[in-house]
Amino acid sequence: MRGLQSGADDYLVKPFAFSELLARIQGLLRRAQGARNPAEATQLRLGELEMDLLRRRAQRAGQRLDLTAKEFNLLSLLLRRQGEVLSRTELAEQVWDMNFDSETNVVEVAIRRLRAKLDQPFERPLLHTVRGMGYVLEEREP
Repeated sequence: MRGLQSGADDYLVKPFAFSELLARIQGLLRRAQGARNPAEATQLRLGELEMDLLRRRAQRAGQRLDLTAKEFNLLSLLLRRQGEVLSRTELAEQVWDMNFDSETNVVEVAIRRLRAKLDQPFERPLLHTVRGMGYVLEEREP
């Protein structure tokens, strides 16, 4: 119930069949992307950044980004909600599945590491800090 109230589209009660989970995920991806072809829904893009959710690969300007599992999940969340400012609390809940503790810097550390792989080798950054609010993934004019 709490998940649906927080904005989830669907939920699955344990125990469940793995095939049912996959079918629900594919349905959600199709709806989220508005795609006619299920393969299209597994690709996320922002400018020269591309992400393949099925192969769990990300690349920018043709260069592969070697991401940890958490970095991949963080980037996919930011990419799905590009242009939207996401708070530290929301990132901690969505990526780490934890109630946010203001004493931990897990989000800042992950953002710093992701930014080093995603932005530092390139001319224009995509991951931006919005002071006092959180982080946003978007293309900005130079």
